[in-house]
Order: sequence, then structure tokens, then C-alpha cells
Amino acid sequence: MSIGPDITPTSAPIPGDPRPDDPDAWGERRLAILSELAEAGLEIALALKTRIVETAAAEPDADSARACADLTRAFDRTSRAVRMSIALRERVAKEAAAGGQAARTAADDARTHRAGRVRRIVGRIAEVRYTDRATREAFDSQARERLYDRDITGDLKAPIGALVAQICADLDLSPRWTAMAQEAWAQEEINERPPGSPYAAWPDLPPDKPDPKGPETWDDGDWDEQLEDGEDDEPDDPGGGGP
Repeated sequence: MSIGPDITPTSAPIPGDPRPDDPDAWGERRLAILSELAEAGLEIALALKTRIVETAAAEPDADSARACADLTRAFDRTSRAVRMSIALRERVAKEAAAGGQAARTAADDARTHRAGRVRRIVGRIAEVRYTDRATREAFDSQARERLYDRDITGDLKAPIGALVAQICADLDLSPRWTAMAQEAWAQEEINERPPGSPYAAWPDLPPDKPDPKGPETWDDGDWDEQLEDGEDDEPDDPGGGGP
């Protein structure tokens, strides 16, 4: 025979709980629960305070003394629970803030690394076409400005090839996609076929853009010379971070 409520643990989700795979929502839920507990505890503590005052003001006898002592102990436990709820809420809030900052830092680092890869690829495209150092440096500067302008390239989540094509089109450079297909990043996109990549339909590729300044002055052999330097494995330029 049942003598109380059924407290058997259940795996069913509690109403109002977010999905288990949503840590941000769970953090907000924890903060909300702790806030509610602190508020509920405060209401109970204030009610106990009123009862203590009323009991202490009554005609003193053994029963009222015991009642007052019991109420005082209950008030102490409740006020302690309120303090613990507030302290725990502050700790959860600090952990959430630290986690958010860590996530933002990781995202910024990943974006800087990705931008560096695109800059190096665009730099090599300019290098095989232009021998003048000042011209190549000017292209690098313009590529960097565009890569770190979120209005132009967003969060750099597009495929590397798509970003290279975007920057090259803006700078009037002519990528040789067939020649670059042997590079590690291009091989990754050939295998994964991400939408937007020039290699998404491999072996079909976008047509090479003709040189607007005159006849082509380089061929795939020129690109092979650049690959001998192991360029795509270079570390990011320490001075090339975001603004």
C-alpha cells in the first residue's frame, strides 16, 4: 500500500529543461533554478522571521519557548540555504563567463589561422605572376584587409578555395586551380567536396581567368617551384593577426 508520493527516479525530461546537447541553454537554466531557489528561500526566511517575532511577543511559557527555538533553527537553516544558493549562482555565472570567453578566444584563433592560410595561398598566386616585391607586398596587404573585414568575408567559414577565389576576383588575380590541386588544402576539398569550393565538382574546375594585362607569363611549372618551399605548412605570420 502506498503511503506517500512516488519518488521513483525517472529518465523523462523535466518540463522546462533544454536539450542535453545545448550547454549554453543548460547554463542559463541552472542560473534560473538557483535564482528561484534563492527567492523561495528568502520568502520562507521572511515568513519564519515574522513567526519568531509573534511567538516571542506572546505570553512566555515552555511551549512558546520551544516553538521559538524551533523557528529560530529553521530560520538559520533557511538563511544558510539562501546564502549557498546565491554563492553557487555567482560561481555558475563566473564559470559561464569564463567558458564564453574561452570559446570566443578559440574562435578568434581559428579565424586567424584560416585567414593566414588564405593569405599565403593568395600570396603565392601573386608571387608567380609579379616579380616586384613591392607589388607582392601590396597584394598581401589588400588581401589581409579583406580577410579581416567581416562585411566582406564574414566569419571565414566558407571553404578555403571559395575564399581564395573571392579574394583573387577582388584583386584581379588569376588562380590556376589545376596547378594548385596537389596542395594539401585542395586535396582536402577534393575529398570532401564542400559547396562553394572550386573543387566541389572535381575534376571539373572553373575556367582559368585570362590575364587582363596581357598574355600569360607563367605556367604550371612556375607553380611547382613555389611548392618546393613547403609553403602551405608555414606557421601563421606572428604579425598577421586580426585587428
